[in-house]
Amino acid sequence: MSEKFYSLLTNIGKAKIANSVGLGTKINFSIMKVGDGGGSYYDPTEDQTDLKNVVWQGNINHVEIDEENPNWINIEVMIPSTVGGFTIREYGAFDEEGNMLGICKCAETYKPVIADGSTKELLLNLVLAISNTSTVSLKVDPTIIFAKKSEVEQLRADINTQLSDMVYQIAGGSATAITLAIKGTLVNGYPITFIASANNGGAATTINGKKLYKPGTTTSPNLISGKAYTVWYKSTGDCFFIKASAEGDADVSHVLATKKFSNDNDTGLTGTMPNNGAVSSTLTNNNQEYTIPAGFHNGLGKIKAIITNLAAAVVKAGTTVGGIVGTFTADATAVAADIISGKTAYVNGNKITGNATIESLGGMNVATGTAISSTDRQTYTTISGSNSGGHYITVTGLAFMPSIIICYYGDTYIGNTVVYTNQSGIIKAFPISSGDTGNWFYTTASPTSITSTGFSIPIGNISTVSNKTYTWIALG
Repeated sequence: MSEKFYSLLTNIGKAKIANSVGLGTKINFSIMKVGDGGGSYYDPTEDQTDLKNVVWQGNINHVEIDEENPNWINIEVMIPSTVGGFTIREYGAFDEEGNMLGICKCAETYKPVIADGSTKELLLNLVLAISNTSTVSLKVDPTIIFAKKSEVEQLRADINTQLSDMVYQIAGGSATAITLAIKGTLVNGYPITFIASANNGGAATTINGKKLYKPGTTTSPNLISGKAYTVWYKSTGDCFFIKASAEGDADVSHVLATKKFSNDNDTGLTGTMPNNGAVSSTLTNNNQEYTIPAGFHNGLGKIKAIITNLAAAVVKAGTTVGGIVGTFTADATAVAADIISGKTAYVNGNKITGNATIESLGGMNVATGTAISSTDRQTYTTISGSNSGGHYITVTGLAFMPSIIICYYGDTYIGNTVVYTNQSGIIKAFPISSGDTGNWFYTTASPTSITSTGFSIPIGNISTVSNKTYTWIALG
C-alpha cells in the first residue's frame, strides 16, 4: 500500500463479516493486542493471523460507528499508565475466538513507565471499513470503563448546564407571569429553582408561559416574595409542579387562625380556625357530657378541673354534687392487714383485699382440726366412783399452748358442756356425744395433758365414742 500508516481487514475478518451478513450472526470484537513489529516497521497484510511481536494485550474498551462515515467502525483500547517500557508499531483487534479481524500499522510510539521518569495513559484507535456495521457487536470488560476527552467534556457541559438551573435565581416577570432563564432542555422531571420576587396571592401563575401547580393538582401554589422554591417540569401537560417539601393532611380549617403550617400540597399555609379562648360549662347532672366546640384549644383543661372538683366533693361525706351524695370519707385508715383475708372493702374510694388472719386481728392463736379417738392406757375416776379405761384424742404440732379446747362429735355441737380446770389453771371444755350417758366429769385422775405444741384429752368411756372422728378447736 502507498500509505505509510494504515489499517485493514484481514482475510479472516472479511470472511467473518461475510458470514455474519449471510447468516444474521454478530461479530464480537473482544481483545486488542499491541506489538513492536519485531523491532522495526513492516507492512501488515490481509493474510496475517497475528502480530509479529505482542508486547501487551487488553480488553477493548469502546466501539462505535463513526458519525461521519457510517461504514467505519472505531475500536478503542486504553493502555494504563502502569503498563509500558516498550515501543508500539502495530496493534490488532481480535474476536472472542482469538481470530485477528483487523490490523493497524501506526507511527512508532514509546509507552513509558514510572521508572523511565514519566508515565501516561495511551488511547489506541483502530478504524476498520465494514460495509454492514449492524453485524458488529462488542464484549466489554465491565471492570474497565474509559471515556474519551470529547465525551468527558460533553458530560461536563451537560452537568454544568443542569447545575446552573438548580442555582436559585431571582424570578423575573410579574407575580403571576414568572420568567426564568432555563439553560437546559426541558424534559420530564427537569428541576428548576428560583426565588419569588413578588407575592402571587395564590392566583393562577405561569413560568415562561407554562402553568405552575401545587403537587398533583391544578391549583396554583401561594408564592411569597423572597422565598426560594423548586419546581419540576412535566412533559405530559407541558406544565410545572412545585416540589412538595412537607407532609400532612391538615388543611387551613384545622389550624388556628394566623398560624402558619405546611402539608402535602403546599407550604406557608395560614390557618383559618377561630381561636375562641377557654370554654366554661357547669355540669349539674350525673353522666352529663359537654362537647368542646372548634376553636376552644384549652377547653379540655377546664373540664378536667370540673371533674377534679366533683371527685373532691364525693369523698367528703354528706356533700351532694349533681345528685350524687358523698359516701366515702377521706380520713379512713384501714389497710389490707386490718381486713380478714379474702374479703374486700373500699377505703377512700380504693378497693382493698384483706390479708389478715383471726390470730393477727384478735391477738389470739386459733387452731382447728379433726382427730380419731383411741383407747386410753390409763385409768381415771368417773362420777360414779369406779375406775376404768376410757378414750381420748391426741393432737400435736401446734405453734402455741392452748388455754381452751373445745371438742365435739359429728356435725353439730351436742349435749352438755364439760368444763374443768387442770393443775395449771387451763380450762378444757367439750361436749358429750349422743351415745354417752353424761356420767363422765373427770377429776385429777384424768389423762389430760397440755403442752406448748399440743394436747391429749379424754372423751369418755362408752364404746360408742371409740374410733370416731372428733372436731377440735384450740384457743391460746
